[in-house]
Amino acid sequence: MAFVQFTQPDDQPIVINTDRIVTATPLPDGQGTRITFNNGGHQEQLIADVLRQLNISA
Repeated sequence: MAFVQFTQPDDQPIVINTDRIVTATPLPDGQGTRITFNNGGHQEQLIADVLRQLNISA
């Protein structure tokens, strides 16, 4: 099981189980990514951070 960790704007860590990701789509402003999970939840991150972390975990 692979995990990636991001940091929220308030410096709180977010750990994501990559096995639970259903989609990763760009936000309308083009600056971020909305990650949708298999439980219906979602998380928004800067697109560069998402791509870098997911590539590292692969």
